[in-house]
Amino acid sequence: MIIKHASSAFGGTTLLADLRSAGIERVIICGATANHCAESAARPASSLGFDMVYVSDAVWAYDATGPDGVTHTAAQIHSVTLANLHGEFGAVQSTDEILAA
Repeated sequence: MIIKHASSAFGGTTLLADLRSAGIERVIICGATANHCAESAARPASSLGFDMVYVSDAVWAYDATGPDGVTHTAAQIHSVTLANLHGEFGAVQSTDEILAA
């Protein structure tokens, strides 16, 4: 079990060492929330050399208001998060795509 105290599952935990010692090369990211903890784990996973897959239908977001007062819907935030990660940091796939592979 990994207990984290920061946004990224890699920050201040043994996750990296555990994955390396187990010979794991691919990580599949899901959880809450799309643009916070899940994305915060996806970016370093990619930077650390893992084959990163972000599960598009196994993360979620919620509405948020920016410092400019503009409110962004959960759907907008989720969509932009997927767009930011796909290709640049790894693959974005649905659960069905991952299970079919």
